Amino acid sequence: MKRTLSVFLMLLALSACRRSDVRTVHIYVPGMKNAACANVIANALGREQNIPPKDIEIDMAERVVTIRYESLKRSVKNLEFTIADAGFAANGVPTTQAAVNALPPECGVAKLPEDPRTGGRNVR
Repeated sequence: MKRTLSVFLMLLALSACRRSDVRTVHIYVPGMKNAACANVIANALGREQNIPPKDIEIDMAERVVTIRYESLKRSVKNLEFTIADAGFAANGVPTTQAAVNALPPECGVAKLPEDPRTGGRNVR
């Protein structure tokens, strides 16, 4: 009886563990100007964070990227830094000039030399 009770309690405890926690975040990307920029961001999120395209919504008018993500696998900061590494400031997380310079010309972003005083980070 004691053994059965302990097994039952163990199974109950294990069943209470979270296996999934899907959340939605809205990330403001002020430098996102057109569809080419949106594609760069969506591709970066897919490549670096394994976010499927169906979980990414882009509002060009508001310059907001809405992402559904599994919070047990990644955090909002991971998503923001992925967008920043793609060449766009995200919710105040700055990008680097090197990342901006790597953007395709269709994004219409001015290419500038890196500023060594800031460690290459610029808000854009």
